[in-house]
Amino acid sequence: MKLKLTLLAVLFVQITFAQKNCNELYSKKFTKQQLEQDIDFIKAKITNAHVNPYTEISKSEFEKKYTDIRNSLKDGMTQKDFYYLAKPLIVTLNDEHSSMSDFCVTDSIRKSMKVLPLKFKYENDKMLLTENYSDSKLTIGDEVISLNNIPIHEVLETCAQTIPGAMEERIPIAVDRFWIMINKYCYFITDDYNLKFKSGLQTVVKSISLEQLKANASKSQPKKKEDFKPLDYKKIKDYAYLTVNIFDDRNTFTLEEWKTKLDSIFSQIKKDNAKNLVIDVHNNSGGNSAVGNLLINYFSDKTYYTYQGKFKKSKEYADYLKANNKESAEYSKIKDGDYYPIRSRSVTANENPLRFHGKTYIIVGKNTFSSAMMFSVMVLDNKLAEVVGEAPERGHPNHFGELISFQTPNTKLDFLFGVKEWIRPAGNILPNKLIPIKVIDLNNKTREEIVEEL
Repeated sequence: MKLKLTLLAVLFVQITFAQKNCNELYSKKFTKQQLEQDIDFIKAKITNAHVNPYTEISKSEFEKKYTDIRNSLKDGMTQKDFYYLAKPLIVTLNDEHSSMSDFCVTDSIRKSMKVLPLKFKYENDKMLLTENYSDSKLTIGDEVISLNNIPIHEVLETCAQTIPGAMEERIPIAVDRFWIMINKYCYFITDDYNLKFKSGLQTVVKSISLEQLKANASKSQPKKKEDFKPLDYKKIKDYAYLTVNIFDDRNTFTLEEWKTKLDSIFSQIKKDNAKNLVIDVHNNSGGNSAVGNLLINYFSDKTYYTYQGKFKKSKEYADYLKANNKESAEYSKIKDGDYYPIRSRSVTANENPLRFHGKTYIIVGKNTFSSAMMFSVMVLDNKLAEVVGEAPERGHPNHFGELISFQTPNTKLDFLFGVKEWIRPAGNILPNKLIPIKVIDLNNKTREEIVEEL
């Protein structure tokens, strides 16, 4: 699959993380005391507010990692120096929503930055070439064996140590972002890449500028690009096909606006006299789970059970709730450090004259994430509809969520993580994956082709 320009744009944003006065901050040197203040700040926020920071490493291991970092701090370090030392505290949270902002680079460095002009995917423990924007003649699908005479599994394990998120997803993410990771986050190779492939080919691929990569990628893109639509409805044969690409209730629609739009769509579905309903969330990145709960009421009249979990009480999150007029009296009563239980609720369907009563399919895919995954898992665990498609590449049904963000007082690095732990209605079942009951290959398929599969 070709590197989409929209994806490339997102990656450029990540590279040039928008921090104020970045040019000045890049060369600023900090005192040891300032750096100690910042690492103490990061540790305090994690231990106070994260719902469970010791799932990957023990509390004693976490304390040792923190102590080792603190002992490594010296006068005259830059934000970049501190970034590489401090980030492991975020990485080892094993929290797929956690992150730390990129370190600053100057405009001149950004313009002169060079990258590897290749894209890869991780499949069956192999790193496979998927896109080539270099001048080298390479075979798409060939497996990478080594880089600069270093076994590729060793390279990937090293790069994965810089990636926050769930432990088992770090190597696949390292492969997906390899084009920028290998020069900026690990190994710092900025010139030539000596690659050996399983086919026997060994060749040197030269790095190119970001601008050249963008230009090379644009040449291979289809000219017509569909605009992003939060939701879209189309009747296909006797199927009502509803695509929902996001559950956002902040920047897209409010909950009330979501209800109005769903009312309109399901009114049309009723007029169309559709016999089957498809709700496609295979590219849905999530948002607010309340949108998914609202959607359920349009196709199911069954009583169902919600997610369960726990919610850590902290002054940090209490202050956040207060600042956003979301205070909870029950939460406020809990002692800092204790947990507020999130009990699974039995939800009885409300009356809904627009409810669809025919066969319903939920389409999940590699990009179904966060609250879209929670929606699909609730449907699956409660047998509200037939969940089909592909298992998501990222994320887990049981996960951390409800994010809180902070910024270090001196080095100005933003970081965030979850204060809630969510457990699916079916409980702690293994594997911790959303597995559809019927697998459908969704790669480059149109809605019409998906309907044919159904």
